Amino acid sequence: MKQHSTKPCNPLLINYQDALIYESDLSLLDDPSAWLNSDCIHFRLTRLSMMQQHLKNREAEGDDSNFDLFLDPSVVSFLMHQCDEEDEDEMSDLRRAWNLPEPINVNHESVLQSKPSEMKRKRLFVPINDQYAGSRKSFASPGGGSHWSFLLWDVSISPSSGIESNKVTSKFFHFDSSNGYNSRAARATSRKLQKVLATSWENEFIETFGEDANVVECKTPQQTNGCDCGLFALGVAEALAFADNANGVLGVSELESIVHSYFDKIGDVEIFGTKLRKIIGDDIRSLIGSECDKQSDKNND
Repeated sequence: MKQHSTKPCNPLLINYQDALIYESDLSLLDDPSAWLNSDCIHFRLTRLSMMQQHLKNREAEGDDSNFDLFLDPSVVSFLMHQCDEEDEDEMSDLRRAWNLPEPINVNHESVLQSKPSEMKRKRLFVPINDQYAGSRKSFASPGGGSHWSFLLWDVSISPSSGIESNKVTSKFFHFDSSNGYNSRAARATSRKLQKVLATSWENEFIETFGEDANVVECKTPQQTNGCDCGLFALGVAEALAFADNANGVLGVSELESIVHSYFDKIGDVEIFGTKLRKIIGDDIRSLIGSECDKQSDKNND
């Protein structure tokens, strides 16, 4: 991906939870014909994550195990093109960093004493770029990639007698605003994500799910131009981030209904990208204004 210039002609506007927005990024949101880069995608997903956490009113301070995880595109790129799936230590590090559910042996003394909840669950929000299906050589080319889509990974584990009989649910739902364009990239990414989870399970997991991940292609509002794919992917992410899923994994038709309802609320597909560009751009400017006010107050103290 293209590296940002740190020269004054492209100043850093804001560092929001380590999501950096430069002036050139904001200009992409202001341009109705511009394709969003990974920094715009990362910022909005980070923003959605913080908004979701605020609304959920977490029960225990510092406990983020029950929150959805919104992956940075650079992390997905690392997984696809640099992370060796045969390196168990590297894959295990990702599994722990993402707080993925691990197998539970309810016969183990420590588990019997702690009386765990019936199910451990995690949803991962994964931006998909068509470049993820490419080779390492193609990934090394600057400015690569031409299409964004969105993947929801819903994984849960329900304990039962012994570690072998844990019930594992691992479902991938792919939303593509250019129907079928990113199917190959979504399947490749899902397979590797499932490999990360499988480091907890070894042979039992492979016997249950096989080597390949099952990816459901969901009906998605379709873009009408060649530049709004990132905005449509972010729209899907926002729709699903705030959907009520407390009662368990939602089905395909329920997810599709949630997404289409959200798009209808924002506007038809002809103007959806324009409206969401403004929403994100205005949000960035508001955050910048707040930071300036804080700095001004600090200087006056």
